[in-house]
Amino acid sequence: MSETLDLKAIERKAFRSTHQDGLWDIYIGGVVLSMSVLAYSTDSEAFPLLRFGLYLLGLGAFWLIFWAGKKFITAPRLGQVKFGPQRQRRKRTMATVLIGIVLLQAIIVAVTILLWANPEWATSLGIANADPDLERLLVATVGALFVGPSMVLIAYFNDFPRGYYIAFLLSLAVFALIWYGQPIYLIIAGLIIMIPGAVLLVRFLRQHPLPPAEARHA
Repeated sequence: MSETLDLKAIERKAFRSTHQDGLWDIYIGGVVLSMSVLAYSTDSEAFPLLRFGLYLLGLGAFWLIFWAGKKFITAPRLGQVKFGPQRQRRKRTMATVLIGIVLLQAIIVAVTILLWANPEWATSLGIANADPDLERLLVATVGALFVGPSMVLIAYFNDFPRGYYIAFLLSLAVFALIWYGQPIYLIIAGLIIMIPGAVLLVRFLRQHPLPPAEARHA
Protein backbone atom coordinates (compact mmCIF):
# COMPACT_ATOMS: atom_id res chain seq x y z
CA MET A 1 0.00 0.00 0.00
CA SER A 2 2.75 2.43 0.97
CA GLU A 3 4.62 1.51 -2.22
CA THR A 4 1.53 2.43 -4.26
CA LEU A 5 1.26 5.75 -2.44
CA ASP A 6 4.95 6.41 -3.01
CA LEU A 7 4.55 5.73 -6.72
CA LYS A 8 1.57 8.09 -6.88
CA ALA A 9 3.53 10.78 -5.05
CA ILE A 10 6.48 10.34 -7.42
CA GLU A 11 4.16 10.47 -10.44
CA ARG A 12 2.47 13.63 -9.13
CA LYS A 13 5.83 15.28 -8.44
CA ALA A 14 7.03 14.41 -11.95
CA PHE A 15 3.83 15.77 -13.46
CA ARG A 16 4.01 18.99 -11.45
CA SER A 17 7.62 19.46 -12.52
CA THR A 18 6.39 19.98 -16.09
CA HIS A 19 4.64 23.16 -14.85
CA GLN A 20 7.78 24.70 -13.34
CA ASP A 21 8.89 26.18 -16.66
CA GLY A 22 6.31 28.98 -16.31
CA LEU A 23 5.02 28.46 -19.85
CA TRP A 24 1.44 27.88 -18.76
CA ASP A 25 1.51 31.16 -16.80
CA ILE A 26 2.92 33.02 -19.81
CA TYR A 27 0.32 31.48 -22.12
CA ILE A 28 -2.67 32.20 -19.85
CA GLY A 29 -1.43 35.74 -19.19
CA GLY A 30 -1.06 36.24 -22.93
CA VAL A 31 -4.62 35.03 -23.54
CA VAL A 32 -5.90 37.52 -20.94
CA LEU A 33 -3.93 40.35 -22.56
CA SER A 34 -5.37 39.35 -25.93
CA MET A 35 -8.88 39.43 -24.45
CA SER A 36 -8.30 42.98 -23.27
CA VAL A 37 -8.12 44.09 -26.91
CA LEU A 38 -11.73 42.99 -27.40
CA ALA A 39 -12.82 44.99 -24.34
CA TYR A 40 -11.93 48.36 -25.85
CA SER A 41 -14.86 50.27 -27.32
CA THR A 42 -14.77 52.90 -30.04
CA ASP A 43 -17.14 54.72 -32.34
CA SER A 44 -15.27 53.48 -35.41
CA GLU A 45 -17.16 50.76 -37.32
CA ALA A 46 -13.95 49.26 -38.71
CA PHE A 47 -12.25 48.93 -35.34
CA PRO A 48 -14.24 45.85 -34.10
CA LEU A 49 -12.86 43.80 -37.00
CA LEU A 50 -9.36 45.06 -36.23
CA ARG A 51 -9.81 44.20 -32.55
CA PHE A 52 -10.96 40.69 -33.37
CA GLY A 53 -8.02 40.24 -35.74
CA LEU A 54 -5.56 41.42 -33.07
CA TYR A 55 -7.23 39.11 -30.57
CA LEU A 56 -6.79 36.09 -32.85
CA LEU A 57 -3.23 37.14 -33.63
CA GLY A 58 -2.46 37.36 -29.92
CA LEU A 59 -3.96 33.94 -29.24
CA GLY A 60 -1.95 32.41 -32.07
CA ALA A 61 1.29 34.11 -31.02
CA PHE A 62 1.07 33.03 -27.38
CA TRP A 63 0.07 29.49 -28.33
CA LEU A 64 3.11 29.35 -30.60
CA ILE A 65 5.29 30.55 -27.72
CA PHE A 66 3.82 27.87 -25.46
CA TRP A 67 4.23 25.09 -28.05
CA ALA A 68 7.78 26.11 -29.00
CA GLY A 69 8.77 26.49 -25.35
CA LYS A 70 7.55 23.00 -24.46
CA LYS A 71 9.19 21.48 -27.52
CA PHE A 72 12.53 23.29 -27.58
CA ILE A 73 13.04 24.33 -23.94
CA THR A 74 11.22 21.97 -21.57
CA ALA A 75 11.37 18.64 -23.40
CA PRO A 76 15.16 18.69 -24.07
CA ARG A 77 15.78 19.39 -20.37
CA LEU A 78 13.22 17.11 -18.72
CA GLY A 79 12.77 14.56 -21.46
CA GLN A 80 9.55 13.11 -22.83
CA VAL A 81 7.43 11.58 -20.07
CA LYS A 82 4.43 9.34 -20.73
CA PHE A 83 2.07 9.23 -17.77
CA GLY A 84 -0.12 6.31 -16.78
CA PRO A 85 -3.79 5.52 -17.44
CA GLN A 86 -4.96 7.28 -14.26
CA ARG A 87 -3.56 10.58 -15.50
CA GLN A 88 -5.23 10.00 -18.87
CA ARG A 89 -8.56 9.37 -17.11
CA ARG A 90 -8.18 12.64 -15.23
CA LYS A 91 -7.69 14.44 -18.53
CA ARG A 92 -10.81 12.84 -19.99
CA THR A 93 -12.82 13.69 -16.88
CA MET A 94 -11.60 17.28 -17.03
CA ALA A 95 -12.57 17.54 -20.69
CA THR A 96 -16.06 16.16 -19.97
CA VAL A 97 -16.67 18.53 -17.07
CA LEU A 98 -15.37 21.54 -19.01
CA ILE A 99 -17.64 20.69 -21.93
CA GLY A 100 -20.56 20.63 -19.51
CA ILE A 101 -19.59 24.02 -18.10
CA VAL A 102 -19.21 25.50 -21.58
CA LEU A 103 -22.64 24.18 -22.58
CA LEU A 104 -24.18 25.67 -19.43
CA GLN A 105 -22.49 28.99 -20.11
CA ALA A 106 -23.71 28.89 -23.72
CA ILE A 107 -27.27 28.37 -22.49
CA ILE A 108 -26.96 31.33 -20.12
CA VAL A 109 -25.60 33.53 -22.92
CA ALA A 110 -28.36 32.39 -25.30
CA VAL A 111 -31.08 33.15 -22.74
CA THR A 112 -29.57 36.56 -22.03
CA ILE A 113 -29.44 37.41 -25.74
CA LEU A 114 -33.04 36.27 -26.22
CA LEU A 115 -34.21 38.44 -23.33
CA TRP A 116 -32.38 41.46 -24.72
CA ALA A 117 -33.76 40.83 -28.22
CA ASN A 118 -37.30 40.30 -26.91
CA PRO A 119 -38.05 42.92 -24.25
CA GLU A 120 -41.63 41.65 -23.93
CA TRP A 121 -40.28 38.36 -22.57
CA ALA A 122 -38.30 40.23 -19.95
CA THR A 123 -41.43 42.23 -19.10
CA SER A 124 -43.49 39.07 -18.65
CA LEU A 125 -40.82 37.72 -16.31
CA GLY A 126 -40.77 40.95 -14.31
CA ILE A 127 -37.14 41.80 -15.00
CA ALA A 128 -37.53 44.48 -17.67
CA ASN A 129 -37.31 47.39 -15.24
CA ALA A 130 -34.51 46.06 -13.10
CA ASP A 131 -32.16 48.47 -11.35
CA PRO A 132 -29.25 49.15 -13.79
CA ASP A 133 -26.71 48.78 -10.99
CA LEU A 134 -28.26 45.49 -9.93
CA GLU A 135 -28.32 44.31 -13.54
CA ARG A 136 -24.65 45.25 -14.02
CA LEU A 137 -23.78 43.47 -10.77
CA LEU A 138 -25.55 40.34 -12.00
CA VAL A 139 -23.79 40.44 -15.36
CA ALA A 140 -20.41 41.03 -13.69
CA THR A 141 -20.99 38.10 -11.34
CA VAL A 142 -22.00 35.79 -14.18
CA GLY A 143 -18.98 36.93 -16.19
CA ALA A 144 -16.66 36.14 -13.28
CA LEU A 145 -18.29 32.73 -12.92
CA PHE A 146 -17.58 32.10 -16.59
CA VAL A 147 -13.83 31.99 -16.06
CA GLY A 148 -13.27 31.15 -12.40
CA PRO A 149 -14.70 27.60 -12.11
CA SER A 150 -13.20 26.54 -15.44
CA MET A 151 -9.71 27.59 -14.34
CA VAL A 152 -10.19 25.91 -10.94
CA LEU A 153 -11.06 22.62 -12.66
CA ILE A 154 -8.05 22.91 -14.96
CA ALA A 155 -5.84 23.54 -11.93
CA TYR A 156 -7.30 20.60 -10.02
CA PHE A 157 -7.15 18.00 -12.76
CA ASN A 158 -3.68 19.08 -13.89
CA ASP A 159 -2.10 19.34 -10.42
CA PHE A 160 -1.39 23.00 -11.15
CA PRO A 161 -1.60 24.79 -7.76
CA ARG A 162 -0.89 28.23 -9.26
CA GLY A 163 -4.06 27.76 -11.27
CA TYR A 164 -6.20 28.52 -8.20
CA TYR A 165 -4.50 31.88 -7.79
CA ILE A 166 -4.88 32.51 -11.52
CA ALA A 167 -8.59 31.59 -11.30
CA PHE A 168 -9.07 34.18 -8.54
CA LEU A 169 -7.26 36.86 -10.55
CA LEU A 170 -9.27 36.11 -13.69
CA SER A 171 -12.59 36.20 -11.84
CA LEU A 172 -11.67 39.48 -10.16
CA ALA A 173 -10.48 41.03 -13.44
CA VAL A 174 -13.59 40.03 -15.39
CA PHE A 175 -15.85 41.30 -12.61
CA ALA A 176 -14.01 44.64 -12.51
CA LEU A 177 -14.02 44.86 -16.31
CA ILE A 178 -17.81 44.56 -16.47
CA TRP A 179 -18.53 46.63 -13.36
CA TYR A 180 -16.27 49.55 -14.23
CA GLY A 181 -16.19 49.09 -18.01
CA GLN A 182 -12.40 49.45 -18.15
CA PRO A 183 -10.18 46.86 -19.91
CA ILE A 184 -7.19 48.00 -17.81
CA TYR A 185 -8.16 45.37 -15.24
CA LEU A 186 -7.64 42.58 -17.77
CA ILE A 187 -4.27 44.07 -18.70
CA ILE A 188 -3.20 44.23 -15.05
CA ALA A 189 -4.34 40.65 -14.43
CA GLY A 190 -2.59 39.41 -17.57
CA LEU A 191 0.68 41.03 -16.53
CA ILE A 192 0.39 39.74 -12.94
CA ILE A 193 -0.01 36.23 -14.34
CA MET A 194 2.61 36.52 -17.09
CA ILE A 195 5.49 38.22 -15.24
CA PRO A 196 5.87 35.48 -12.57
CA GLY A 197 5.73 32.97 -15.43
CA ALA A 198 8.65 34.70 -17.11
CA VAL A 199 10.57 34.65 -13.79
CA LEU A 200 9.84 30.92 -13.47
CA LEU A 201 11.07 30.34 -17.01
CA VAL A 202 14.37 32.11 -16.28
CA ARG A 203 14.77 30.11 -13.06
CA PHE A 204 13.95 26.90 -14.94
CA LEU A 205 16.64 27.62 -17.52
CA ARG A 206 19.20 28.22 -14.76
CA GLN A 207 18.25 25.13 -12.76
CA HIS A 208 18.03 22.83 -15.77
CA PRO A 209 20.90 23.54 -18.15
CA LEU A 210 20.68 21.90 -21.52
CA PRO A 211 22.41 18.49 -21.36
CA PRO A 212 25.14 17.61 -23.88
CA ALA A 213 24.00 16.56 -27.34
CA GLU A 214 25.26 13.04 -26.72
CA ALA A 215 23.00 12.67 -23.69
CA ARG A 216 19.97 14.07 -25.49
CA HIS A 217 20.33 11.58 -28.35
CA ALA A 218 21.34 8.61 -26.23
